[in-house]
Amino acid sequence: MTGPTTPTDVTTRWDPLVTALVPTYNGAAFIQRTLDSLVAQTWPNLEILIGDDRSTDDTLEVVRRFAEQYPRTRIVEREENLGWLRNSNDLMGRADGELQFFAFHDDVVAPTYVERLVGALAANDRAVLAFTDMRVHELDGRLELHVFDELEGLRSPVARGRVMVRRPGFWWVPNRGLFRTSAFREVGGIHPNEQGEYSADWTWLLGLSLIGEFVRVPEVLCTKYYKSGSLSKTWPHDLDQVAALRRSGVAEIRRSSLPSRQKAVLAGYLLRRIYGRRLPGNVKGVFRRMGL
Repeated sequence: MTGPTTPTDVTTRWDPLVTALVPTYNGAAFIQRTLDSLVAQTWPNLEILIGDDRSTDDTLEVVRRFAEQYPRTRIVEREENLGWLRNSNDLMGRADGELQFFAFHDDVVAPTYVERLVGALAANDRAVLAFTDMRVHELDGRLELHVFDELEGLRSPVARGRVMVRRPGFWWVPNRGLFRTSAFREVGGIHPNEQGEYSADWTWLLGLSLIGEFVRVPEVLCTKYYKSGSLSKTWPHDLDQVAALRRSGVAEIRRSSLPSRQKAVLAGYLLRRIYGRRLPGNVKGVFRRMGL
């Protein structure tokens, strides 16, 4: 008689190829640190896929030198600047791995990062994404611990969706997680909103949360270094952008494969966050236009 299966037992039988996605633009000054952390991974079945978005500095030269040393590296050289969203979507579509994760050029991951996250997914076939806690270096020199634990133990897609709709605390931390390529295909990638790329990783994570569980590995295995030009530090976060983002969230719910009733529950919850406690008088028409 055998005992319970552990993540280590499972991963000895499951050896998925993992693709590290590195969308980069003008990262010559710090991307080497990110790349070094990838080749230091204890998970051997790893490919590195770099998308250089027409950098105007020496980023391309840095990654070319790196690829000469590490043959499991592929570089996509853009003919035009796509922006982080289109660059990221294209890389996800090109990945050969059964699992993928974003290795942004200002992030560094610990050597056991991939191994621990593969084990977390191997132990839970309901999960589509596994992630760790983060250490964040802020622009003013502060060092902060970012933990996102609001989804722990939630098996219901509606319950997970309600959490993600609220965008609590450090909701974006799972975007540094390891996700199944099948989940990317089901969600359809990162969708823009009426304001373009603004906080589009939220709708991406919302979409993923509606199709499967998120697993948190309570270890600090990822470190982020904010730079003065970091995209999330330059967005104006005005009311028009926030409203556009919430409407995009409604569209993400509509695109999901949830039953219509569950879509209506989540969409109504989000619409109340747009309009307040009282929905407009034509709310039935709103839902009808959504196909609910």
